[in-house]
Amino acid sequence: MAIYTVHAPQKPDGASVAPGEIVFVKDGFCWPALFIPLIWSIYRRLWLVVLFLLAAFLLLNGLAVAGGGSAVTVLYILGRLYVALEANGFRRWTLDRNGYAFLAVVEGRTLEEAERRFFGEGEPGGPTGELAPPPMIRGAAPAGGAPPAPARWGSSHRDPEVVGLFPTRGSGP
Repeated sequence: MAIYTVHAPQKPDGASVAPGEIVFVKDGFCWPALFIPLIWSIYRRLWLVVLFLLAAFLLLNGLAVAGGGSAVTVLYILGRLYVALEANGFRRWTLDRNGYAFLAVVEGRTLEEAERRFFGEGEPGGPTGELAPPPMIRGAAPAGGAPPAPARWGSSHRDPEVVGLFPTRGSGP
């Protein structure tokens, strides 16, 4: 299963966001960014990343002309791997800079399945027609207009004798 982060533009007047404006960014390695990083960055409109890549390519070309040899080749390969590993992080960073808010994390085998889970739609042809309950949207105010409660990991009242992630004493294997 792939993990996707969900981002939406922040509207100044509190207007609702159209589903087409919501962006899903896959977490993990990005193959197109490994093989064609400059074209991928231009396609995704990551202009600062494009400038960084151009500067890095010019620097590596200068080092190769100056006689870098195999060290420049190793730097080039490592640079490509770094860009492929961090490519979707660069997308998230750019979305954040452009005023998009992080909404949720969803998982799915495909982007379409992740979108269905996020919007709370059922899977076609599934036995019950439902995947999972839609995720809680962090930062969204409840119907009453009160601010949302902060997300917390784990329990607020822990037994000091409990070791690890087991909820109660003696419940381990």
